Amino acid sequence: AVIDGTACNHGGQASGLTVPNPERQGELLQEAWRSARIDPLALGYIEAHGTGTPLGDPIEVQGIKHALASAVAGAAEQPLVRAPGSCGLGSVKSNLGHLEAAAGITGLLKTVLCLQHRQIPASLHFQQLNDHIELSGSGLYVVDRLQAWAPPTDARPRLAGVSSFGSGGANAHVVVQEYPADVDVVAGKADGPVLFALSAK
Repeated sequence: AVIDGTACNHGGQASGLTVPNPERQGELLQEAWRSARIDPLALGYIEAHGTGTPLGDPIEVQGIKHALASAVAGAAEQPLVRAPGSCGLGSVKSNLGHLEAAAGITGLLKTVLCLQHRQIPASLHFQQLNDHIELSGSGLYVVDRLQAWAPPTDARPRLAGVSSFGSGGANAHVVVQEYPADVDVVAGKADGPVLFALSAK
């Protein structure tokens, strides 16, 4: 996988230590998408922080919808028009629980594996959407079964976003792109040393 862009911010003043801020979360996603120079409509999957709490999940989804609407329409007040079921939502916490300080890297690793295997696993135990979450018209859907990750229709690489939020208000989002690996290079046999290319700031 290729990390295309990242962003971090803070939720600012809130009514409690664990109360998230949907506006700041939405701004965070937009900043990461700008950093990655992607079209948000190309995202096929978002690995949510997704703690499964009655308060946190609706606020996170509200932030995602706000970011998509702002990025696509140019103003949050305008409705988002997106093909239904075009961007999956999931959280590795349904599989492993909350790993606290390791939660963010676990979500990233899951997403890289999804890109590698071109499949998105189910968010386990999901039966009914939270009454405070409205997904109609957003193009977002909860991944409730193992599914193949179809490539974008315009032959672009698969794209995903990964969110991780701290209980004290720290927010982070990473844009991850499928790496178009050269099969011959991966499968090739080398008798001697090989070059491993790693790029980062």
